[in-house]
Amino acid sequence: MKDIIIRQYLEQLKSANSNTELSSILSEIIRSGVSIPELMMYFKTHQGDFETKSQDHQNTISNSNKAQVIMQLLMQKLNR
Repeated sequence: MKDIIIRQYLEQLKSANSNTELSSILSEIIRSGVSIPELMMYFKTHQGDFETKSQDHQNTISNSNKAQVIMQLLMQKLNR
């Protein structure tokens, strides 16, 4: 069940263009019942899902480093 929830939110994470947007989506995932450690394990295992050709735009996050940014945001949420 949680895997289905995570996969639904992955599509939103893939199209997110800022740290604020990523953080908001991650907060939604956590509120839906997925724990931070579960999310962290998912991104450690499946971070390649986010590695595509770099789309470096001035105010957006390229998919090539999005998994790393997500892990950093999850660590911040875990330390709160």
